[in-house]
Amino acid sequence: GVADMPFDERLAMLIDAEWDARRANKRTRLLRQAGFPESDANICDVRYDPDRKLDRARMMDLSNCKWVDAGRNLIVTGASGAGKSWIACALGVAACNAFKTVRYVRLPEMLDELCVAKDEAWAKTRKRYIACDLLIVDDWLLEPIGQHQTREVLEIVEARHRRGSLILCSQFAPSGWRAKLGDSAMADAVVDRIVFNSHVLHIEGKESMRKRMSDIL
Repeated sequence: GVADMPFDERLAMLIDAEWDARRANKRTRLLRQAGFPESDANICDVRYDPDRKLDRARMMDLSNCKWVDAGRNLIVTGASGAGKSWIACALGVAACNAFKTVRYVRLPEMLDELCVAKDEAWAKTRKRYIACDLLIVDDWLLEPIGQHQTREVLEIVEARHRRGSLILCSQFAPSGWRAKLGDSAMADAVVDRIVFNSHVLHIEGKESMRKRMSDIL
């Protein structure tokens, strides 16, 4: 038994157990801090229905998070209900598993938090969106936003530029973003900063994930 093992072997076992426990605790903490709406999303469970036109090898490649290490972005596009948020969460969970800090937020919520009086709470919130390794912004530009909101988006994008990665989930291709950001020099700067360094993952298919899942229940 363990009692009969030499002291150095027992010590090594204890250190290994402590190390494993700390890693598990850190992963749990990172997942909780991320605020995923789909915290059990797993890249292994992605559905590759032919009409979705998702490439399994590419999804596995994205899940290794090397693009996050390189400070690149990912734009996930597709119709409403295509499963964009779920895939973004699955990649976010993969990043947490790789011990990266992740934040999930819907763009309307982020703008509500940032377009307020610039007090201590505002500074803290802004830092959370800038300092993480991966920021996932869902419901990206569903509707046009005002100049003040575009400025806040530019500040976040600019501060994260080359320092961290973004996943943006949008029903619209980047070609339609400038108009929604106000067709200004700020709009150009936001789009250029994001698109210049991005992978694009488009989910095809007209049937929603809710309908697809109901077919197998």
